[in-house]
Amino acid sequence: MTEAIEWVTYRGAPLYDEDGNLLGTIEEFFIEADDAPPAWVVVVNEADDADDATRSYVPLRDARRAQDDKGMQVSVSGDTVRAAPGAQGGGDLSGEEERRLYEHYGQTYPGGESTGEDASDKSGGESRKPGLLRRLFGRDRS
Repeated sequence: MTEAIEWVTYRGAPLYDEDGNLLGTIEEFFIEADDAPPAWVVVVNEADDADDATRSYVPLRDARRAQDDKGMQVSVSGDTVRAAPGAQGGGDLSGEEERRLYEHYGQTYPGGESTGEDASDKSGGESRKPGLLRRLFGRDRS
């Protein structure tokens, strides 16, 4: 799945953890580079109380079509997803929040090692605010 049209079909579909447990509904995809497939997905776990709904960022490494042929399954546990850092106030991730997210999932933050330097502020002199990740599709949330 490398074409954007293939990814858009998964918006609104279920996302499952490595054991096949439902994590929530796929809301949007994030890319690291214009010519790359999505690297992250945002999943919404709707709670009984709408105020308790959560948005979690989940890496797509080793993701595959789920057995139900409707959703996707990722290679991380539900506990890992639930413990992952997110954006304050449910907004966009800052560069530092992105760095913590990559570290939480055991991934190297592109463009720099985890040295304590804030890679969100500079990348060869180029500003990367709020961070590296960009939405694959425009935001239609209000």
